[in-house]
Amino acid sequence: MKVDEAVPVETTEGGAPLRFVWRGVVYGVVSPPERWVTRREWWRSAARAPRGAGEALLELPVWRVDALPLTDGAHRVDGTFDLACDATDGSWLLLGVFDDRVEQQLFA
Repeated sequence: MKVDEAVPVETTEGGAPLRFVWRGVVYGVVSPPERWVTRREWWRSAARAPRGAGEALLELPVWRVDALPLTDGAHRVDGTFDLACDATDGSWLLLGVFDDRVEQQLFA
C-alpha cells in the first residue's frame, strides 16, 4: 500500500534505518535493510530544479525494512516498510507498507 507520509527515522552511522515512528507507534527494524535508488515523482512537485542540479534531485535512496512495533498504538502493523531519505534536506518518507492485513487495520 502506498503511504507517502513524513516520518522521523533513527539511523546507524552508515545511514541505514534502525527505528522509525509512524502514526504514534515506534517501529524497530528486525532485519538487514535492502537499499536501492528510485526516481522521484518529479511531475508531482510544484518546485522547479535549479539548472545543473543533476541526478541528486531526481534520485531517491530507499531502504526496504522488516519492522515490528515497539510501542502500543491505534494501528500496529508488523510488516515490510519502504523508507526513503531526501538527500537535499535529510527528511524521511514512509513510501509504502506491505502486509496482508494493513488495509484492514488502517481502514477498518
